[in-house]
Amino acid sequence: MATAAVVSALMVGALALGAAPLPAQAGGGGVAGDAGRGRQVYERYCVQCHGARTDGAGEVARWSQPKPRDFRQGIFKFSSARYGFLPTTADLDRVIQNGLYGTRMPPFAALSTRERRDVIAYLQTRSPRWRTEGPGTSITIPAEPASTREAVTRGRELFEANCSKGHGDGTGNGPSAVKGMVDDWGMAITPANLTLGRGKWARTARDIYVRAMAGINGTPMPESADALTPEQVWQVAHYVQALGGWAGSTPELRLFAAQLPPPGAGEPAAADTVKP
Repeated sequence: MATAAVVSALMVGALALGAAPLPAQAGGGGVAGDAGRGRQVYERYCVQCHGARTDGAGEVARWSQPKPRDFRQGIFKFSSARYGFLPTTADLDRVIQNGLYGTRMPPFAALSTRERRDVIAYLQTRSPRWRTEGPGTSITIPAEPASTREAVTRGRELFEANCSKGHGDGTGNGPSAVKGMVDDWGMAITPANLTLGRGKWARTARDIYVRAMAGINGTPMPESADALTPEQVWQVAHYVQALGGWAGSTPELRLFAAQLPPPGAGEPAAADTVKP
């Protein structure tokens, strides 16, 4: 069977399994999951990508980019806590439910709350970090201000000063990306193309805010919590939102952002001189 066919068959199988949750089992009922039951969930739904030893070396891993997570290291890219801290249970639950867009991590929304809680409890036994550190505290997200031309203009300036080294004009073509970047696992990594209107984890301006504030663990994407104020991060988020068809973006602001000079092309036009 051709490689593409093998991968396709395996992924169809994963999605099919995600639609048929395990039968309910007795016991539990608390907030914490049961790692013993969680191992059963893992072996049914997760092993073909993440491997029998939770080392990211399952049978599908050779065809996956990025590679499946090695849970023994206790490094998770997407967390609502600050860079370097372990994710919360809610962070892990979100990834399990929604998957990671553009990767081979499919959504498992059909799993019950208890099944997700149990498999998270099992994953938390796979690295000593969970015993010595515990999860981080989610960053505080202030109320989202209105997305305006002024905010997008200022966000573009902040983006150029803080983000263009990797993301370039927003397509991921910055000088660091051209030179070549690797993650903590030694794998080549490319900054996200923000003009696509969707990230692996992010969908909305609120999501962009969290990613900018917290960074992405295990990658060169740093946190901005110490470099920018919450107001400035919202401005960056609204500029990024206007670069593509992100949820909540408006045609008027997308057109306005398209008429601004891209980062590195000089001073942006004044907000009140650009026609909608």
